[in-house]
Amino acid sequence: MRTKRAAFLLAVVTAAVAPSGLSGQPPRSAPSPAVRSDASRGQMIFFDQGGCLSCHRVRDKGSRLGPDLTDVGLQRTPQLLEKALLDPSPQVQPQNRTYRVVGVDGATYTGKLLNQDAFSLQLLDSNEKLLGFQKSNVREFGFIPTPPMPSYRSKLSPAEVADVVAYLATLKGVSQ
Repeated sequence: MRTKRAAFLLAVVTAAVAPSGLSGQPPRSAPSPAVRSDASRGQMIFFDQGGCLSCHRVRDKGSRLGPDLTDVGLQRTPQLLEKALLDPSPQVQPQNRTYRVVGVDGATYTGKLLNQDAFSLQLLDSNEKLLGFQKSNVREFGFIPTPPMPSYRSKLSPAEVADVVAYLATLKGVSQ
């Protein structure tokens, strides 16, 4: 009987003190109610209202300007996918940023930088046309600081974001 009482008191004391950080861990909050997600609704948003195919590609559909998302479900967790939708700026890789070239004649071209060396550079423009430039015919060139991916924080509801994330998480390669 004495050991049961001691175990009970230890459990009461531990429960009373643990939230204040006795274990060195911050107190755990109750999980927030999860938003129900539907990958098929997310697919419809991705292909229609989201306008995602204007930059991204999935399997054989969409643009080559942004990253191919055919296997993004293997590369990123749902949490990272959500973060990329809501705050894409830090998530955009340098190779996916918009590049600008200004010719000596003042003509400006933007697109995705494909390649450059000491004498030339190649750009895939917004119409997916390959453009080549000799650096001797270029006044300025470089990445545009503003990333091309918009935030969907104010464009989609939390439920729609959850649906798109659920759809993206299903993208695990070409063979599916």
